[in-house]
Amino acid sequence: MRILHLNNEKTWRGGERQTLLLAGGLRNRGLGSVIGCRPGAPLFQQAQAGGLPALPIPGHNASAALALGRVAGSFDLIHCHTGRGHSLAALTAAWHRKPFLVTRRVDFLPSRGWFNRYKFRRAARVVCISRFIADQLAAWDVPREKLTVIPSAVPPPDPALRSPAHRTAVRARLSIPPEAKLVGNIAALVGHKDQATLLRAARTVLNRRSDVWFVILGEGELRAPLEQLRRELRLDDRVLMPGFVPEAETCLPAFDVFAMSSCMEGLGSIVLDAFAAGVPVAATAGGGLPELVRDAETGLLAPVGDADKLAEAILQLLEEPSLAARVGAAARAWVQAEHSVEQMTDSYLTVYRQVLAGTS
Repeated sequence: MRILHLNNEKTWRGGERQTLLLAGGLRNRGLGSVIGCRPGAPLFQQAQAGGLPALPIPGHNASAALALGRVAGSFDLIHCHTGRGHSLAALTAAWHRKPFLVTRRVDFLPSRGWFNRYKFRRAARVVCISRFIADQLAAWDVPREKLTVIPSAVPPPDPALRSPAHRTAVRARLSIPPEAKLVGNIAALVGHKDQATLLRAARTVLNRRSDVWFVILGEGELRAPLEQLRRELRLDDRVLMPGFVPEAETCLPAFDVFAMSSCMEGLGSIVLDAFAAGVPVAATAGGGLPELVRDAETGLLAPVGDADKLAEAILQLLEEPSLAARVGAAARAWVQAEHSVEQMTDSYLTVYRQVLAGTS
């Protein structure tokens, strides 16, 4: 079985990391797994660094369609990891004549244009990373028998990352005082991540406590308005926004609380990383996040867009060490049991075999 993983995004986000993890898991099973991605993009570089074969698929234009049409014939199956990849596979389906499936990672509905309808009809299977997404697509009229839920996965963190020395080093790199309480967020600076709500929550937290710092790791189109809001809220000295940090998940053990403020979220795989690191999570109930953060069990939940409730959840985790320890331990045990890369790989292998066998 030879699988072409199609993901030619420019950036490095959760979907690109999941593509890499799955390709690596399939390699460990002895399967021919190749990543089709933009030459020079972070995913291409990461694949090469990890010894995974990668084919250049340039952009999302006619050149990309031609490149996909030329290489697809040597594979048994195309796995599209993005909406753009899905479009490419559908556009070239009459040429490559290979079955393809798509992983849907976002929790907003496609538009109802004819091409979106066509490309979902052509896909042999649509894998959703949360039940929330599957329910959305079913309501959008994708047949239930075509939908499969396979959540994202995370590898176990390096034990060295949990050492006091690593925590101290991360805080020093971020210019955080060693004795401070640190609340962290790792997400692109885009609308659905809603860091504006997190900034307003930070103002409320800092009105109550003077020993707390916040850090938002990520880059994106909303940097300027978020920095303006940070100034308006007088948070410049307590909310750090250093930009994109490679392998940002390695910073998690330095956080006392991980805060996720998304108003929309397919699942939120970075929350799984926080769970794996044993960091207590305060999150909003956007999209698939409640499937991970079960209130008072694996973290604390606040309503979407409610800065006061999010601040309350953050403060509760900071001020009740026993609660923070309990939900952190429960979340870590759960993610180890339910979200391993091996489990995700096995689930996708089952789907691949069903698609190639022409079964549901």
